[in-house]
Amino acid sequence: MGTKIRDMSLRERFEGRFLIKSKYAKACRADPKILHQVLDLKGDGTKRDGATRRVIVQLKNDGIWIGKLPWEK
Repeated sequence: MGTKIRDMSLRERFEGRFLIKSKYAKACRADPKILHQVLDLKGDGTKRDGATRRVIVQLKNDGIWIGKLPWEK
């Protein structure tokens, strides 16, 4: 029996897709450091930072981010 996707961390879901962090960040027009912060749940886009929000929205669109976006009520 495998691990359920909801039980995996954000980083595990990202790495499970064999994505390259630097290329993913570049595609989101963001610094790779921002992607690392988001994957470590240290950046959540609630301070209206455009690059962080772009990364989170892209992760959501790709099915990696599960649930509501941090700035949604």
